[in-house]
Amino acid sequence: MTQTISKETQRTLNAVVTPERQRRSEWTLQHGAPRVRSAVKTLLNSEYIEQDAADAAERWLRAYNLGKNDYVEYDENHVMNTTVKHDEVSWQMLRAVSWREVAFVRSHLGRQAHQLFELMLVDEKPFGQIAEIVFPSLGLTTGITRSSAACAMVLSQLPGAFKAYDRWVKNQSHRQDRGDCWLSKEMSEK
Repeated sequence: MTQTISKETQRTLNAVVTPERQRRSEWTLQHGAPRVRSAVKTLLNSEYIEQDAADAAERWLRAYNLGKNDYVEYDENHVMNTTVKHDEVSWQMLRAVSWREVAFVRSHLGRQAHQLFELMLVDEKPFGQIAEIVFPSLGLTTGITRSSAACAMVLSQLPGAFKAYDRWVKNQSHRQDRGDCWLSKEMSEK
């Protein structure tokens, strides 16, 4: 894939992205700045996952960042709503709801899927490094192949997990008695 870039961007690219990655096109331009291409973007460009899986990965990462790290990443064309003001308690409740979403996905897809999401999305590790962590006894080529296949598999299941979460939230809002919750079971397993 050939990209046209300015001389200034090329100088920045030479300083930030290694020549090997430049040759292998493991980088992309985001807002004029070079960034290493993420595992999700690589799988999407290779057509191993659909766009809805990439969107679900972005939703998971936003929920993770808000729930765990206490900050929000907005979409490019996000319009701020200045009519609603949050106090500290409301902000913490919003964080709890976001973390509940992450916990539901972990409960629905399993801890290994959660680990892959953290490696791919939070730590932004390439498939080679994921292979070293998840498949340490395999050779690099086989490990990369298996780690990319595992990542594609869990990413393709992520939209279904979010649909199940949305159904669960809708059912919880209609129920009078809250009863036993999947989250209390998940937390008791820890």
